[in-house]
Amino acid sequence: MKNNSLWLIAGLVGSSFTVQAEQSLDEILAEYVEAKGGMEVIENTQSMTATGTMTSGPMEFPFTFTVKAPDKVYMSFEVQGMKGIQAFDGVTGWQVMPFMGKPEAVLMSEDELKQIKDQADIEGPLINSKEKGIELELIGPTEIEGTDVVEIKATKKNGDVIHLFLDQEYKLEVMTRAKMSMMGQEIEAETYFSDYKEVGEAGVPIPHSMDVKINGSNLQGMNFDKVEFNTEIDDSIFVMPAVAEKKEAAEAIE
Repeated sequence: MKNNSLWLIAGLVGSSFTVQAEQSLDEILAEYVEAKGGMEVIENTQSMTATGTMTSGPMEFPFTFTVKAPDKVYMSFEVQGMKGIQAFDGVTGWQVMPFMGKPEAVLMSEDELKQIKDQADIEGPLINSKEKGIELELIGPTEIEGTDVVEIKATKKNGDVIHLFLDQEYKLEVMTRAKMSMMGQEIEAETYFSDYKEVGEAGVPIPHSMDVKINGSNLQGMNFDKVEFNTEIDDSIFVMPAVAEKKEAAEAIE
């Protein structure tokens, strides 16, 4: 009888630990914000610039990535002596791809525009989600390549869905998964984050390595050599050259 009582007590204690271990979505988001340095640090981060090396298959080339709140992004990279650019000024998405027969700035396709708009959100979908019209749903604990994670589903206003997997202990992104259109076909893109290092005075953890898989196959890797916050950035870099030229011509006429 005593032994049965001990087993019953042990079972109740074990159950209580299980209940305590389960977290609500709000609790997870609170830990996520804390892991990112706190809401004050997040909202005071108005820009981020990263430089490093990008790999695509056997090719390796330097790149610069700049994002500025609330919705601007600019990335340049050099391949075989030719400079490529992808940018979004908050309204217009454009690119220069000389190695793809586009030496002049051209507008992005609808699919490309949706992707770069996501990159332009410096906070990400888990911060101020209600204000952005993003609906969050806690899916629960799972595992990514041996790492215990918690999965959160984010549904955007346009219906796009992204699944975010946060490290169970540290509440930092391990991987994101989203379906998207590429060249007229629906694909599943997974982005893996690693090599976190502290950046800035607040010591915000930023992944310095990112690997992208499309339908399970490696597509692209990015390794950051340097990451900086709140550097001075001229808004003109985000504006499509043709648009900037028209604006300058109109101002000259006036």
